[in-house]
Amino acid sequence: LSHAHNNGLKFKNLKVPKENLLAVPKGDGLTVAYHGLNMGRLALCATASGVMRLMLANMLPWANFRETYGKAIETRELVKRRIARATALIAGSDALVAWGSWLLDQGYRGELECIIAKIFGSEAEKECAIELFMKTHGGRSFVQGHIFGDNVHDFLAPCIYEGEGEMLGMAFFKALAKNHGSTYFEPVGLALQKHGIRAFNPVNPGHAWALRSELMKYMGWYISRVASGKDKREVSDMDPRLNEHINFALEQLHQHPLELSEAMVTHQLKLPDRQCRIAEMSQRVQDTITILVTASWAHELKDKVMTAAADILCQDLTRKLIGERPSDSYYKACSKLADMVIEGEFKDLQTIEKADIIFSYEKNKSAKNPVKAGV
Repeated sequence: LSHAHNNGLKFKNLKVPKENLLAVPKGDGLTVAYHGLNMGRLALCATASGVMRLMLANMLPWANFRETYGKAIETRELVKRRIARATALIAGSDALVAWGSWLLDQGYRGELECIIAKIFGSEAEKECAIELFMKTHGGRSFVQGHIFGDNVHDFLAPCIYEGEGEMLGMAFFKALAKNHGSTYFEPVGLALQKHGIRAFNPVNPGHAWALRSELMKYMGWYISRVASGKDKREVSDMDPRLNEHINFALEQLHQHPLELSEAMVTHQLKLPDRQCRIAEMSQRVQDTITILVTASWAHELKDKVMTAAADILCQDLTRKLIGERPSDSYYKACSKLADMVIEGEFKDLQTIEKADIIFSYEKNKSAKNPVKAGV
């Protein structure tokens, strides 16, 4: 990294006293290892939020300075969407940090919550750097002395350290499926082994009869899950936009266990090899939780800029989950949020020192004579 000095450590014949060994149940070693990384992952998300504030604060002067066709690019819808998206990513990171920190303070382990924060924070910082900050600054991004060019490695590295995102996502899925698998699927596997059934076929009467007790237990869970009512919350003083996002997230969280369980039934012992499917299902759960946490956090904060930012982020994640295109009202909401940020209503940006505009120039304010055709 440009601003960190790292050295490799090699342990050779390192002796560990027997009394220092951790006594953990078989199969829980990864959980113990992850526990030691929780605070670092949460700190990574907090750092990402701060770095994105730096990027956003330095997007604004350039967007005001740079003109196209006689107007500052801060007036252009595309740039406004970038400003709004950066603000939304900051809101999501802040929300996940606040949630994870609170859980750790209450004494919870917080492994899964910290994984969500780490993945979101690192991916948000990467997107903000490449898609929003770099593209807004254009070619100046690569000039020596520019914030982007001088720090791009540091902006991208969080996607790798503390656990690469998709690998962590698969570990997240494993943690979600562990209890369900040991309760309902391991007994089925043992029964298959006992009866010498190599490939279970649910329409085979002999297979169904041999596994009747194990299948009845699973069907009891499945039916109760399908029949259970969906949770819904109506908070009297909550912004209607946030309330809608919370209820959407609760509806999705009601469906996710069924989706995960059906995948386990479909792929059975081959599920660990379906890494792309595991990563996709894991990300869906993470996105749903991020919607719930961000909307709840914005409600508690009672800040109009962060409420608007939370709404934008939740809309983005909702479309990702259900596969819809952005609406015109969404783009209008982005422009409205960007206008608030440009006008200085995002107070956190006021204390951030802005870098000088590289290769600045004196803009000619005099009116230009129109160029005649053929001249």
